[in-house]
Amino acid sequence: MTTTQDRIIEATFGLVADHGLSAVAMIDIARTAGIARATLYNHYPDVASILADGATRHNDMAIAGLHQTLAVVSTPIETIQQLVRYVAAISSHGHTLQTHHGLPPDLRDQLSAFDDELEHQIHRALTDGTTTGEFRPSLSLDTTTKLVRHMLNAVSELVAEIPIAAATIVSDATTTILAALTTETAG
Repeated sequence: MTTTQDRIIEATFGLVADHGLSAVAMIDIARTAGIARATLYNHYPDVASILADGATRHNDMAIAGLHQTLAVVSTPIETIQQLVRYVAAISSHGHTLQTHHGLPPDLRDQLSAFDDELEHQIHRALTDGTTTGEFRPSLSLDTTTKLVRHMLNAVSELVAEIPIAAATIVSDATTTILAALTTETAG
């Protein structure tokens, strides 16, 4: 069931996406959400507070989803496969992992908790994989974590851009990432 706050947040993010942050006024949000201005002000004092609440909710849901997704895996390789699938799934509706770049700094900081958790899970998988021998022992864990993270950003952008190709993007990305992690390359 959609709450008034959910409608307000959805209306705000939609307006910001369509018109830019500086063009969004509380009256526009109330009209788009289908509520009275007084009701809007009972919930939020300004646009920034709506965006902050929406960012926090989105972040919390994304992290919870990430943990649920990883709860079904038992190996580092499966973890990487699930991370690629999860990123594609959350990006299939046109929302990329990079959408927070246009937000004010305090909101970007709020959303960085998901980025941090994603990188933590990548690092954990790489550490476990090098320990168990699933991944090459010569991996530089910190550098490889960042490289895998950037590949997941690319998956996110491609799936958002071409959702119909999501299955192929996931397959190709998984193959590429795992090949880099499991095969010694000439250096």
